[in-house]
Amino acid sequence: MIPKFVNEDRTSQVGGPIQLSTIFEIEGKSLAILTDTINNKTILSDVPSVLGEEAGLLLRGQSAEPGKQIDLDTRTRVEGYGVFTFPYGPVTSGISEAGGFKFVTYGERVIKVIPMINFKKRGIESRVVGMNPSDALLLVERSAGNFSASYSTCFATAVEDALGMEVPQSAKWTRAVAMELERIYNHLHVFSRESEAATQNVATYQTSSLKERVLRLNSKYFGHRYLFGLNKIGGVSYLLSSAEQRGDLFRSISSICKEFSELVDYFLSSRIFLDRLQNTARLTKEDALGLGAVGPVARGSGIDWDDRATFPIEPYGDIFVNIEKEDGSDTMARIMVRIKEIATSTTVLQELLDKMPSDQLSTTQTSQNHSRFNPDFAFCRVESPSGDLIQALKLDEAMKIKTLHIRPASLANWLSFSKSLEGNVFTDFQFAFESFGLTYADSDR
Repeated sequence: MIPKFVNEDRTSQVGGPIQLSTIFEIEGKSLAILTDTINNKTILSDVPSVLGEEAGLLLRGQSAEPGKQIDLDTRTRVEGYGVFTFPYGPVTSGISEAGGFKFVTYGERVIKVIPMINFKKRGIESRVVGMNPSDALLLVERSAGNFSASYSTCFATAVEDALGMEVPQSAKWTRAVAMELERIYNHLHVFSRESEAATQNVATYQTSSLKERVLRLNSKYFGHRYLFGLNKIGGVSYLLSSAEQRGDLFRSISSICKEFSELVDYFLSSRIFLDRLQNTARLTKEDALGLGAVGPVARGSGIDWDDRATFPIEPYGDIFVNIEKEDGSDTMARIMVRIKEIATSTTVLQELLDKMPSDQLSTTQTSQNHSRFNPDFAFCRVESPSGDLIQALKLDEAMKIKTLHIRPASLANWLSFSKSLEGNVFTDFQFAFESFGLTYADSDR
């Protein structure tokens, strides 16, 4: 069942505004999901006949064995007097997960960067095969813990579409509330990390404190700081059922947003902070399009794409979401996108909480929906804090997972990050890395 905002086009080619988002296999047939960034359309296609090497690199992690290092190397040769390569990671300060880079340089200036991923791959896509969707959800939502609401909402939506399941509106709106809370605390985390890189210690702790307050709101209203267990197939485990409860939540978030905006005003008046971010790690719009950049990275390079507007699962088709973008294409632009999105998410939360439907929790089980079972595959894409998250799946006749494919946002952005660092000095690395919001857990699913 193909949504109205998806085109089926068997002849599409990749290039310019048409990005290759992912390739997946269903029963021996390879399909591609393309992104039309001009017409704001998702295109479901046969695999385009011409693919660049860069596109192939993004897919190398799909079938790789867990723990086997993958170098996202474009194979461009770099030669010259004094040029050498040194590894940074997979265990090093400044990177909180197992992963690393190979820097090609002749001294301080970076010529080329090769990301190294897959050190902590868990094989989620293969492990869930044969599982009941409800059991598989527990693994999927933990693929990247700080994106739990995005992962679980994407998976649950795809499963529900495959089953033709009716899901209460209140559950869908509650999922959106959780995803906006998740967006806010992740953007606060990125800003805190940028502050730390700039040795702005007081601001680092202040921003971290604001993030902690959002996590405590998650726990208070949804039972878990990182929103584990919120979603289930056919509904949610918690509802914001009373107007008083919803009002209290919004007032708390509004207060956090106000304090953050005051903190941002201080930062934007700090010449030291601005000097480290402006003109650092530039990613042109052309390069962002060519490398398939997503999320705040793409929007920081002037690309007007956000799944909440372009692939609007309910309730995003019923509310207004202002798409924040910047044309600066540098670290400052990516940070400004995140700053603005915190305010936008606060506005979105107000609308979600004010208009929350009052229907009840679903008690329908997947086994009761055989008559509406879709024998074809289903897919969903949602805007995670770091950008476009895609999941495609197929169920077998016993309603168990037959195939699952996950294309995380971080995996899509590694090559863009590498490109942005070319020509920068090594001390720019931390500022660039944090502005991209990359996580190894996200790509090493």
